[in-house]
Parts: sequence; structure tokens; C-alpha cells
Amino acid sequence: MVNYDYTTAVMGERPEVTLPNKEFLEQLTPKGFMDMINDFYSIVLDSEISHFFPDDEEEIEMIKKRNGSYFMMMCGGDDTYLKKYSGVFDQVKTHEMFSIPDKARIEWLHCWEQALKNIEDKVDHEHIQSYWNWLEVFSKHIVNYENDKKSHEDHAKS
Repeated sequence: MVNYDYTTAVMGERPEVTLPNKEFLEQLTPKGFMDMINDFYSIVLDSEISHFFPDDEEEIEMIKKRNGSYFMMMCGGDDTYLKKYSGVFDQVKTHEMFSIPDKARIEWLHCWEQALKNIEDKVDHEHIQSYWNWLEVFSKHIVNYENDKKSHEDHAKS
């Protein structure tokens, strides 16, 4: 069983992350990984935070490929991201143009939780857990706006 815990992000805090187990990608396969990315974007584009994403389908397709490549690399995949998308991904800089409170981060994670639940029959739960743990901490880096303190209670009610 995967434990989808949500912890509080503190604006400006950049906690150290532990990369997911390589076995996550190995069991899911690169094709399965990109299928999961597509599933995630279908979910997030129909969520309360869809306004953070472009309406243009071509832009969304580019984001899926770029982010999928980056996330796959974080799971031990090849360095396509580095070669094709100019190297280092700066999580903070990429998101600084948006006001992102912890509540939006929690909604983003909730979308990931749904996508990950859709692969629970394909990947050992311990490897999904390692991916979730990475996402949960990694996502704290994008919180740059402090306007809510009830996001975890809100999520618990849903």
C-alpha cells in the first residue's frame, strides 16, 4: 500500500530531496512513464489549478515532453532532458512568475496521487512510494506565496 502523505511547505524553504528508486522507471518502462505523465496532465488540466497551465494544446504537449523527460531523468532515466532542453532545471525560477501557495501545491500533489493510483497494479508499491516521497518534497520548492494555512485540512475533507 502506498502512503500518500502530505506535509506542509514553508515558503522559501528548500528541503533536500531524495531521488526515486530507479526500479520505479524500470518497472513502469519509459513508455509507461510517459503514459503516466499524459494521465497526470489530463487530471491537472481538469483541476482547480488548471489556470497555471497554458490553454494551447501545442504548448501542453511541449510541457509534457519536457517535464516527462526531466522527471524520467530524476528516476534514473537517460540524459535526454539535458541534451534536448538545455540542461539544469531551476524549479524556483521556472515558477517565480506565478503566485503558488501551499494549497496549490497540495492540489498538484493530489493530481499526482490520482495518476499514481492508476499505476498501482503495474509497479511495486515501494517504488511508487519512493516517487511520491520525492514529489512531495520536491514540490515544496515551488511554494512562493503564503496565503493559506488550511490547505491540509481542506485536502483531508475531500
